[in-house]
Amino acid sequence: MASNFFFGFGLVGILYSVVLMLFLSDHREAKQSAPADRTGSQKSTLFSGLAVLFSNVAFWVILFYFAIPSLPGWGIKNWLPTLFSTALNIEMSLAGPLSTVTIAVSSFLGVIIGGTLSDRWVQTNPRGRIYTSAIGLGLTIPALLLIGFSHTLFSILAAAFCFGAGYGMFDANNMPILCQFVSAKYRATAYGMMNMTGVFAGAFITDFLGKATDAGNLGRQFAMLSVVVLFALIVQLYFLGIRVQRDVKN
Repeated sequence: MASNFFFGFGLVGILYSVVLMLFLSDHREAKQSAPADRTGSQKSTLFSGLAVLFSNVAFWVILFYFAIPSLPGWGIKNWLPTLFSTALNIEMSLAGPLSTVTIAVSSFLGVIIGGTLSDRWVQTNPRGRIYTSAIGLGLTIPALLLIGFSHTLFSILAAAFCFGAGYGMFDANNMPILCQFVSAKYRATAYGMMNMTGVFAGAFITDFLGKATDAGNLGRQFAMLSVVVLFALIVQLYFLGIRVQRDVKN
């Protein structure tokens, strides 16, 4: 039965890719508003593109800022049902849907709120997208603490909902923030690097939390993730905020 579901999801993805190939095309006017390419080159190869990206300090900050929240993001996806089951002493058949639906619904709302707020805020403040993303990521910090230490249904559900909403606001603004600092010529490469880094972070945290589960301290490790997220948030606000201010002055 499970294999049939995976086959169905794969088929939907293939059909969706066909639709994109037929109807999705570049919007050429967007190139006029893209950040300037410091190399001045009209052609780019894989290695020249990577060289441009890795010489951009803002990209390193964005890469770090994307990777660190991927730790709790993947941890929530893979281990929240287990945490629900152990903390609330309920069957996995109930913990799985309960945690998954809570995160899915709250993340959907977070994406809508974060996207709308960001689009409006950036009209009056060039840091609007950065601040919106920071607000979302900030919501995940107390959520991780509550997820880790709570043992009542209401508190854990509230924490999971807060995390999903905050992560949705953060996730909705990753690509728009990238577009503020990276030329249109290299955005696909840049976002591919971000996704690869996020998956590596996910692989690490999935294994780490698995060992924490075996040791009986899964909740405590979830709570500890709030510390690294706070550090990423501080780095993002400081370095990207300075970079935007410098670009506006220039």
